Amino acid sequence: MVADVAEKMQTFFVPQMEQLGLKEKESRHGSFSTVEADWGQGVLWAHSLGNNCLFTFHDVRLNEDVTLIEQSSDYVCIASMTSHSAKMCPVDKTYFKEHNTVSFEQEGQPRVAYELKAGERHRSFTFCLSPDFFDELEEVTDAEKEDLLQFLATQEVNTHAPEIVRALESLGPEWAHKSGGDRFCRAKLNEILAVSLCEAHDRGGMPHAGNDDDRRLAREAQIIIDGHYKEALTLQSIAKQLYVGKTRLCGVFKKEYSCCVAEYLRDKRIAKAKELLSGTGVSVGEVGRAVGYLHQSSFTEAFRRECGTTPTQWRNCPLR
Repeated sequence: MVADVAEKMQTFFVPQMEQLGLKEKESRHGSFSTVEADWGQGVLWAHSLGNNCLFTFHDVRLNEDVTLIEQSSDYVCIASMTSHSAKMCPVDKTYFKEHNTVSFEQEGQPRVAYELKAGERHRSFTFCLSPDFFDELEEVTDAEKEDLLQFLATQEVNTHAPEIVRALESLGPEWAHKSGGDRFCRAKLNEILAVSLCEAHDRGGMPHAGNDDDRRLAREAQIIIDGHYKEALTLQSIAKQLYVGKTRLCGVFKKEYSCCVAEYLRDKRIAKAKELLSGTGVSVGEVGRAVGYLHQSSFTEAFRRECGTTPTQWRNCPLR
């Protein structure tokens, strides 16, 4: 419930509940609410990790235009969100995609208005951190705290490490109701901070402006693979979608992820295939088609090259 959220962090979501037709429901962690039917559809989960950190998940679509009025204190934000939500953030909107990763520092404002249009999907996974949060970080030097804060405040849109994106997007609203929700949320925050701190250290606290385009291109290719590995993807088809040459895409991707596009695609497919082989009883051919291989023979050969055994042998091996 709202009362379970740190009072100083309630200004980040309570106005939304009041102005967007959200009705609070029971949950194990924080405040969980749903949009009433005459307003639209969607959910909001807000969960505080101490007095200076708030995680929120939004997935809201309204029936009518709404002007949302908010106020806030100083904070640092890191989030994965749809373009409709990201456009309300104080970041460069040049490279927005359907889904975006952003981080920024925002000074407190007594009143700010946001226009939410009917039918727009506002979906976000967001950590809001007050300035005191960084002061309280343990086992981090003052210099590292400054580097971390500077990094989060200046990182370009859609250039964050993939580990950060995955950690954010793993925090779905189902965790509001699970016994381990608080621990899981804290673990993902620590993962995000650890990766951010490493990147801040590697870059001296500041992003390399000259590499932003390359990092963004590699990230966009990764998003395509992660979302469409089940389809007939190739290096050429991905490069065509991104309007770049195959040579440039391959070089940029390998520089960022230490593997080529084809290797990443293959690893993604094989990892998903292993999940299906171990967790379901569907046939090997069906597993192959579910991860992007039209023919069982090509799936079996790819699996054998990667794992040293056939899919059937791997499924039947008790020591896998």
